[in-house]
Amino acid sequence: MSLDLEKIDILRYSRQIPVLGASGQLKLLESKVAVVGLGGLGSLISMYLAAMGVGKLIIIDHDIIGVENLNRQILYSTSDLGKPKAEIAGRKLSDLNPLVEVEARNIKVTRDTVGEALKGADIVVDGLDDWKTRLVIDEYIWEHGIPYVHAAADTYYGQVTVIVPGKTTCLACITPKPIPEPGCRAIVAPTVGIVASIEVMETLKLITGAGQPSINKLIIVNVLKPSIEEVSIRPDIDCNACRRALLS
Repeated sequence: MSLDLEKIDILRYSRQIPVLGASGQLKLLESKVAVVGLGGLGSLISMYLAAMGVGKLIIIDHDIIGVENLNRQILYSTSDLGKPKAEIAGRKLSDLNPLVEVEARNIKVTRDTVGEALKGADIVVDGLDDWKTRLVIDEYIWEHGIPYVHAAADTYYGQVTVIVPGKTTCLACITPKPIPEPGCRAIVAPTVGIVASIEVMETLKLITGAGQPSINKLIIVNVLKPSIEEVSIRPDIDCNACRRALLS
């Protein structure tokens, strides 16, 4: 198969093309990735994906930038306080790599809006900090056959897994009981840095075919030890009714 190398900015991507190959870079260029949540995880995820040259980056958040965000959400500056995350992130990501089509969607993701939020995405990446929204996305991607790179991070710990409808269990079955949201979220920046980097790598593997995505595996991160462990997940759990039960 011949490759259309004219589509690739050889100099911009010169440090990763020897690793990914021209075919891998073209797959990135043709990909459409949605990042839901532009906080600590989403800031880094979207920056890396833009820098690497995904074809279209859909970024979704309805929140505004607060001073309490700045210890870890490195996409934003003090001058951005009080402004919409999606708007500021879209502008900065386009500045980072003008070759990437960045579409900012200022949308609160619910069961009524999730289709609008994720429209056009080939892969969904989790930058969220609440389980209710994660399970809404889980339900949607399961019904539409879209891979979902899930992660969660808190204090010094994090987890990552790849949900692929038809190949894995759903996220709701991995978390069989509703998880209470913390009253005050506490986290240090390196935790989201490590977890977000793993998410980006999982996304890269899904797009390019490099390596083995963490399908039916849960990656558990402890930055204090430090350690990264891998736990197997049963792929044969019955997922027919679990998502709606948890969302009701």
